[in-house]
Amino acid sequence: MDCGEFLDEFCVFADEFITLGDKNGCFMKNRPFGATFWIVIIFTVLHAVTCIACRTLETEDTQVLTLLTLAMVFILCNQSGFKIYFTLVALVLVNVLAYLIGNALPTLLVPLIGDSMWVNVIATAITTLVLGSALLLTMKQLSKSTQFKDIINKTEAEDSAPTVYRQRWIVRLGDRIVPVQTDQIACFFSEDKSNYLLTFDGNRYIVDATMDAIIKELDPERFFRINRSCILALRAIESAVVNSGRYTVEVHPSPGSASTVVTRSRESEFLHWLEKG
Repeated sequence: MDCGEFLDEFCVFADEFITLGDKNGCFMKNRPFGATFWIVIIFTVLHAVTCIACRTLETEDTQVLTLLTLAMVFILCNQSGFKIYFTLVALVLVNVLAYLIGNALPTLLVPLIGDSMWVNVIATAITTLVLGSALLLTMKQLSKSTQFKDIINKTEAEDSAPTVYRQRWIVRLGDRIVPVQTDQIACFFSEDKSNYLLTFDGNRYIVDATMDAIIKELDPERFFRINRSCILALRAIESAVVNSGRYTVEVHPSPGSASTVVTRSRESEFLHWLEKG
């Protein structure tokens, strides 16, 4: 079994073991910072054993140790109830610090225990233990911080909030300002360097926005941008005609001279959108 297979087996074992612990109430989230310290001890031993094995076999241990560190950080953050944002930051910081400390510590240990394999083994174990403990203490302090909790709660609220698409568009008609409901719009198109919306009643109005900005505010289940200059509502599409290998969409009402040919790169996505809609 090589190092990669060993890590795969270990991750499966760790996942099953943690699941069993969860069922038995061993890993109650947001509580047992002390209880999770055993995870740091286990990974400290794993780092040391891996270092010994790789150096005995005269193989490179950097990648394996890095993967072990990533696994330790991920499990610690998960068991302590921290979200993915914090976990990603922790993964980067811990690995950078592990690299710096892991390279500097052996130099300090050589005068004490001599230049041997054990210098790297001890340095690896100390680095893992220190960084794992520091991560646990940091999470413990952050869990007590009201400001940190407010930031997390705000982020979660923003992520869970449903996407709200524009319900109406304000357009100008001479001296008047006219609200047009999105449900009344058949398409948006570009013509003579201006952008327009066309209603199902056949009325068209200039829209003071770019096509890129317009498509971002439309429900993707109801509108599709078939090319750079045309966005169609699903309700407005009557059919799509294949001509010389290209799809030309027949729309009612028609946007006039605006092209309704589907861009080649969007043909597959367009057909899938039609089927799904």
